[in-house]
Amino acid sequence: MLEPYEMSRIIITGSKNLQEKIIKELHKLKILHIVEHSKTDLADIGNPLESANKLSEIIVKVRSLMTALGIKKEENKFKLKKGLLEISQTTKKLNDKVSKNLEELKKIEELISKNQAVMQELEILKNINVPLEAFTPYKSLTYFTGYVKNKNSIVYLKEELSKITNKLKLFESVVEKKTIISLFIDIKSKEDAQVILREVGFSPVNFANISNFKGTASENLIKIENEYKKLENRRDNTKKQIEKLGQDYKGFLITADGFLSQELEKAEAPLKFAVTKDAFLIKGWVPSKQLNNTINRLNKASKNKVFIHSELAKITDKVPVKLKNQKYVEPFEFFMNLYTMPTYKEIDPTFFVFLTFPLLFGFMLGDFGYGLVTLILFIMLKKRIPKAKNFFNILIFASLATIFFGLLFGEFFGYEEIAGFHLPHILSRSHQINELLYLAIAVGIAHINLGLVIGFVNELKSHGFMKALYAKGGWIVLEIGVMLLALSYFKVIILPIYVGVVFFLLSLFMLLKGEGIRGLIELPSIFSNTLSYARLMAIGLSSVKLAEVINDMAAEMFHGGGFLILAGVLILALGHIINIGIGMLGSFLHSLRLHYVEFFTKFFHGGAKKYSPFGAKQ
Repeated sequence: MLEPYEMSRIIITGSKNLQEKIIKELHKLKILHIVEHSKTDLADIGNPLESANKLSEIIVKVRSLMTALGIKKEENKFKLKKGLLEISQTTKKLNDKVSKNLEELKKIEELISKNQAVMQELEILKNINVPLEAFTPYKSLTYFTGYVKNKNSIVYLKEELSKITNKLKLFESVVEKKTIISLFIDIKSKEDAQVILREVGFSPVNFANISNFKGTASENLIKIENEYKKLENRRDNTKKQIEKLGQDYKGFLITADGFLSQELEKAEAPLKFAVTKDAFLIKGWVPSKQLNNTINRLNKASKNKVFIHSELAKITDKVPVKLKNQKYVEPFEFFMNLYTMPTYKEIDPTFFVFLTFPLLFGFMLGDFGYGLVTLILFIMLKKRIPKAKNFFNILIFASLATIFFGLLFGEFFGYEEIAGFHLPHILSRSHQINELLYLAIAVGIAHINLGLVIGFVNELKSHGFMKALYAKGGWIVLEIGVMLLALSYFKVIILPIYVGVVFFLLSLFMLLKGEGIRGLIELPSIFSNTLSYARLMAIGLSSVKLAEVINDMAAEMFHGGGFLILAGVLILALGHIINIGIGMLGSFLHSLRLHYVEFFTKFFHGGAKKYSPFGAKQ
């Protein structure tokens, strides 16, 4: 549980004519983590199999079709009958159908867009009973069409225009609460008319889309609207055809994509191999328990014509890590994937995170009612979103811890007393703040020292007892020295001050010996890390105080009676929902920080690659 699976290095080499058989067998086994070869003077990097180019082309087409048809990857029961041949033929036929429909849809969309522009222009002129062919250039006449600021401007406009010429015709209309005019006037008066139009805030409108239309705007608008409805029907029918293609070929395309991905993975595998003119070489890692089966399967596939060498991993090797945890601990591997994988010889911290993360979370949220609500919520979400079940399992454990601490603190939605019944508790967060702070610091000391003990074991395994004693034991001696100094100073115990000083100086020597100057530089960190656990008190206290405020506000409403009772219920519901949300977020993030920053830094290095076997789904 505390260590990853034991791994063995494996080297496979043979003649190139066996390469494809070995690749196929390894892909079936789904067991070998391939170590990519870097080009050297002795061996080049391999070339993809001949099928790689064809597979790449087909998979691009398949994924393009999936995108065009709006198909997402999901589990399905479709089975291919003829493999690559079936995919190639069906994809070509489907691509033609989809392309034809998409082209048709594009044309319709363009026509609809054009019709919309035409309708907008006709809508402006529909109440002006003037043939559209009148809006063309004349030798002796000019025209202006556009908006004016308001309808009152029309009277002024008529009066001023009549002063410069009697050869004019003014049409007006209101479109969407805006006044529009069409003015036809003697061309000689054009400049004077422009001046007058500017005075009434005239804004011209361009009618480029209806320049070739004949008849009135209202007549043409009826025709265009009918045409628009037909285009919409055509568009809807085309979309339905595309949707039907998606439904009919959904299973095929998802299965084809999976099949092609696997085949392409096989075809491109040689890019990770070392090759010479006549031979290939594969380096990788296999879990030791499955080593013999792997060797037997490869020998059988090649008829004992490949050479296989294997050996157990060494401390200095960069080994991919496959975590080994009990089923109930596995969800907490989420935090290692989020951070980094432990190295092969390090203790896997997943089990310790399983033990402490929910407890720190529960300490901060710490309300029986809140824990009950979140527990029910996460159980429901786990069923609704099965892909995130591991994450919700973490939160379910955290909710159980919240219920546990809620019982210890005697809190139910911020209440310590319900209907005159005082909830039993060991510690009141509302009234015993100092004790809560001391408890939070005590949790921090325990958590950090657990990290130091794990660090001691890691150092013992990697560098021996003395290195472990100096590097990690030095921190524990430092804590003892500081504790003795504090107890002596405050006269809690009768002990000479110099005893604490001796422990303190001894710790400095040990840290210098074990971690060098870096250990002395980081000396204050042990105390700042410990004080950081005060957030357990702070976050929890803010949550319970906010709950109390919500409860007090609601109580005042209830005393008012009538409609205020409903308002009080609303305040209770919304207030506690918001407080639960804030409390959950704060508890999760701060618990995570205490692990990554305060806990992991005492023992964890990480940086290993995750075990990723060839052929397995990632």
